[in-house]
Amino acid sequence: MLKMAVSSFYNTIIDKEDAISTSTVLEIDRLRNKGIIFSVCTNRLYGEILDYNHDFPFVDYIISLNGSYIYDVNKEKCIFKKKISATNIKKITELFKGYNINYYTEKEIYNNLVDKDIYKIEVEIDNRNELDKLTKINLNYSVLELNNKMYLEFVNNKVSMFTGIDQISLRTNISLNEILVIGGNESDYSLINNIPNNYVVANACKELKGIAKRKTTSNDEEGVKRVLSKI
Repeated sequence: MLKMAVSSFYNTIIDKEDAISTSTVLEIDRLRNKGIIFSVCTNRLYGEILDYNHDFPFVDYIISLNGSYIYDVNKEKCIFKKKISATNIKKITELFKGYNINYYTEKEIYNNLVDKDIYKIEVEIDNRNELDKLTKINLNYSVLELNNKMYLEFVNNKVSMFTGIDQISLRTNISLNEILVIGGNESDYSLINNIPNNYVVANACKELKGIAKRKTTSNDEEGVKRVLSKI
């Protein structure tokens, strides 16, 4: 029996206009009225999702910053967070000196190091050859390709999107077999790899398509809505 549905946000649940379709929201609302928890995961700040949630509430938990920060929307509080160590922050800053670097706190993004509590670091790189530098850093990372640009996203080595699912499961007594996930980005790899009941959207990255059990239509065609409507 399904007890929780989890969807990646950008590149999956929202369309090319950065909006959630009314029909998708209605499907989510139908599930939540049945007692099914709906969560989203994102590489961005949780506050961005709350902005979407403002007019028509649709989400119960937000797994943000690639699993580094988890927010309980209904209780309005953080339930898990894991920052990057000062040592690794320094290593990344030194290794990628000269590149554009963004430092994510729980609520803000800075292009210089102004806060010690950093949960994600994003580095704009020229090509994948820069990945060779990562043997010097003990951190989880993913590669994001967007608008003809490439970014490295670093988080603490003990977190991933799946960490978020694990933390929510502990608090709700939901097993992995009672969860449905829909992914679309490279950072969703741990979700698709660990949750048996999984989908990826047609425009997902090739790494996800290689391990996913099912593929749905693209987010422009309301792929998430089509999956949820089958429940």
